[in-house]
Amino acid sequence: MESSSENHSGKVNKNVNLAGKVSRDLILSILAIVIYNGVLQLLIYPGLNARMGAEAFGTVLYFISAVSIMGAGFGTSASYSRIVARKERAEANGDYNAFLGIVAVICVPVSIGVVMLAVRPESGTAGYTRDAWLTAGLFVLMVITVVRYYCDVEYRMNIRFKDYFLFFISVAAGYILGLIIFDIFSGVTQGDGYGGFGSPSSYGWLFVLLLGEMFGILYTIIRGSILRPPFFERSVAFKDNLKAAFYISLGNVISALILNADRILLRIFTGAEEVTVYYVASLMGKIVALLTTPLNGIIISYLAGYKIRLDKRKFLLSSAVLLAVTAVLTVVCTSASYVFVKIMYPDVFARAKEYFLIANLGQLLYFLSGTLMVVVLSFSDEKLQMIINCIYAAAFAIVVIPVTVFMGISGMAYGLVLVNSLRFLVTVILGLYQLSQERASSEG
Repeated sequence: MESSSENHSGKVNKNVNLAGKVSRDLILSILAIVIYNGVLQLLIYPGLNARMGAEAFGTVLYFISAVSIMGAGFGTSASYSRIVARKERAEANGDYNAFLGIVAVICVPVSIGVVMLAVRPESGTAGYTRDAWLTAGLFVLMVITVVRYYCDVEYRMNIRFKDYFLFFISVAAGYILGLIIFDIFSGVTQGDGYGGFGSPSSYGWLFVLLLGEMFGILYTIIRGSILRPPFFERSVAFKDNLKAAFYISLGNVISALILNADRILLRIFTGAEEVTVYYVASLMGKIVALLTTPLNGIIISYLAGYKIRLDKRKFLLSSAVLLAVTAVLTVVCTSASYVFVKIMYPDVFARAKEYFLIANLGQLLYFLSGTLMVVVLSFSDEKLQMIINCIYAAAFAIVVIPVTVFMGISGMAYGLVLVNSLRFLVTVILGLYQLSQERASSEG
């Protein structure tokens, strides 16, 4: 009896300790993302908008979106893939360094294409030189950002969330330092957002972001091991790890592309200023929804690290909770937007306020359905995530692109709510199907 009581007491203490560690890690993760995004959304982006104007800043947001797509699409995928690989098979730095090298090559045509779609064509040596420098700068920022997104695997894979916190503090500090240096050497002048038209400040936004990303990488080199030698030593599961990383990347690139589609489509079909208007209208939803990033990291780290299994009941409960959270946060974000945007972006407040409700709802639905997809990833293979995102991409192409072309910002806002709701529903259905298959297999 005493032995049984001791075992029970030991299990209780273990569960309490695990719950306490999860809570502490979640707090550190949320603080990291709050500070990181707070610096970006409250200081860096408003600062660039004030220095450049709404139209030029809209073009900068377009370039930043391209960088974010590559970072979230490939860097985060490498991170998630390595965490899952550690649970199931061998992995080594060389496996993922090879993957990052391939992605760096992909960044070359992407950078060229992004610049060609945005800049006004100019003949002559000056025009070609401007485009070449802008393309080169965008390429460097893109590659560095992909590596920085990958770097957080060092802390999530080893469940070191104190370092995870300091990692993001380093990135935020780099951004702030970059903005200070930008002002010292360039002055507070207005640029056009494209590249150098005789003013160093036209390239200043590239420098600001690049310095922040490099600070994050430097911290990881000092505190971690994933960016240290041996750089090219591969594991016996190299091919499986590379394939898995690309599977996850395909889904994440589609997901990131759609997340940033508002800036890209509006920039191409309506204009640069409209990009700023919609960005500002959905900004509170983006800020709050980005808090799901540390939540996703905690979920995948603990579900994989402790091999926690879900059943259909727990999965449905998780889905219902996420829907309730979406409803509450939509009300909060819409109300807060009237104050926040009025203070931080007074030049576009009048145009943006009519989209506060629908734009914030669309952002929150997207991010929280992404959280549900991370849960699904913990008990399924990478192909299921790819299937969900392919369905989502097809719905986006059929619905959002046409309504944006014909209705502008309004079409974008309502179209995103529709397809993001569909994404959530598809994730629930396929997640339940996967759990049913697992149960049938275990009973058989």
